[in-house]
Amino acid sequence: MNPKIITIDGPSGVGKGTIALMVADYLGYNYLDSGSLYRSLALALSEKKIDLTKDIDDIEKNINELEIDFKYDKNGKTSIFVNKIEFTKKIRTEKVAKMASQIAKNAKARKMLEVVQRRYIKAPGLVADGRDMGTKVFNEANIKFFLTASVEKRAERRLNQLKDQGISANLPNLIHELLLRDKADTERTISPLVPANDAILVDTSEFSAAEVFNKIKELVDKNI
Repeated sequence: MNPKIITIDGPSGVGKGTIALMVADYLGYNYLDSGSLYRSLALALSEKKIDLTKDIDDIEKNINELEIDFKYDKNGKTSIFVNKIEFTKKIRTEKVAKMASQIAKNAKARKMLEVVQRRYIKAPGLVADGRDMGTKVFNEANIKFFLTASVEKRAERRLNQLKDQGISANLPNLIHELLLRDKADTERTISPLVPANDAILVDTSEFSAAEVFNKIKELVDKNI
């Protein structure tokens, strides 16, 4: 029997990572945070002084040399290790997010990363979160979700997340950054951020993570 696949897509700050982890833990499935793959690669390349917009050969070489592992505890906290070195905090800055966006615009780099992402399909199943999991990378997924939320609520969540990590930020700047990121994600010609035709839309603006999880859990139980 083929492993089951659940995708959870959406823009930054909708809670897709938190929900994906909760669903993966509930089902005992493997978990893929695709955004962290892009961020980890961007940071690893940046540390090697590689031009993210030009040096495709170097990008390909480094993708093949990277071993990215996700570890999460019972409290839903994820740790990311790149070649056994922890990258968790280092990749969560806005600077790294912008670098990851540069890679996301490159068709060849995306194609390379798609191969890496599909390696996470293992029994008994996979929960993958990102921006094109249901539309491109895992379009054969058994059930697809697309989370949304107001930009104000998303910025508020992001602010709290950064504060918890000891990173300073302010709400107006975060709203501005999110709007720019949304524009870039939705208007890019390669794998734009859009719901899959068969995705289930869930607005998380006024709900806690537990409430969103319970709603998605009910749908998963009926369809998996």
